[in-house]
Amino acid sequence: MSKLDEKKKKKREALFTAAFHLFNTKGIRQTSISDIANEADVAKGTFYLYFKDKFDLRDKLIAEKASQVLMQATKEAGFDYNTLDDASLEDSIVKLVDVILDRMVREPDLLRFITKNLSWGAFHRMSIEDEGADEVSFYEGYHRMLENSGRRFANPDLMLFMIVELVGGCCYQVILNEVPVTLSELKGPLYQTIRSIISDQEITA
Repeated sequence: MSKLDEKKKKKREALFTAAFHLFNTKGIRQTSISDIANEADVAKGTFYLYFKDKFDLRDKLIAEKASQVLMQATKEAGFDYNTLDDASLEDSIVKLVDVILDRMVREPDLLRFITKNLSWGAFHRMSIEDEGADEVSFYEGYHRMLENSGRRFANPDLMLFMIVELVGGCCYQVILNEVPVTLSELKGPLYQTIRSIISDQEITA
């Protein structure tokens, strides 16, 4: 990465960090672009080199944060996309979801910000690192995982979307408000539903 690219990356990250803090403390409607630029210590005009407006920044930040949650969860879960076998697919996905839920419990502000848009990160093609880095995105890793399982599925993208939307939608109310059940009460039925989604999508003939 050139020094210019590195400088651009740092400014973009500074804007993301500032926006995340301000959106969580003041709310998006009460946060101005000037507020974000000042907190990031960049000129207001610099903001528009990266984003059209604060809502464009919010959407990109949600996708980035959601992608980071999914990517980092794969590391915490300790599995390799390339070494999964047929017997471990469901268990690996459930383990990954368990790690994600535990992180949401630890970071409720992150959960509130992402709200129910965890799937934005699942289909975010870039990895945590810059485009062109060796690390694959969660989306790419997911497809590699399915390929290495030796199993075929009717619609892998739909399967991923259903699982991630299910997790995101369920965990929001349960973790923040314990409605209608506690997280420990949710996990069993949630994981069984995930296994059922995978089973229903599998092509066995």
